[in-house]
Amino acid sequence: MMTMQEMEPLALCIATQQMFDRRFRTAFCDNVLLRDRDLKLEPEILRMKREMNSGMTERKYLEGHKANIINNLDKIVALVGRYARADVHGAEAVVRNGKDMMRKVLAADTFEEISSMDAEFKTKITLAVYELFVRHSKMTQ
Repeated sequence: MMTMQEMEPLALCIATQQMFDRRFRTAFCDNVLLRDRDLKLEPEILRMKREMNSGMTERKYLEGHKANIINNLDKIVALVGRYARADVHGAEAVVRNGKDMMRKVLAADTFEEISSMDAEFKTKITLAVYELFVRHSKMTQ
């Protein structure tokens, strides 16, 4: 049986991967806005969505977005060591690639630059962590 602690690095990868999606700003909170139609949340979320997509206020959202991605990458890098028994070199590669991605995200000036990193994040981080997770799972059974 897997514990939540063992799945945490993979879960962080999945959550972070969505932040690289080019549709992040356009699809922001669409469930509440289009399906759920929560009248108490809708005005504030619509305001945020407009600001996030406005040239005047986009920068503050971009910086917050970058901070969240970098924080998640930091956690992934810290937690991937849990899988090191399964493949030390694989875990080290995730750490190295995670730090490289952190530098790239820090240097990004637009949401588009961040979304251009989506494929790299999927292959170098998410899939690598998934492979380590599978190997670790097989070892613990």
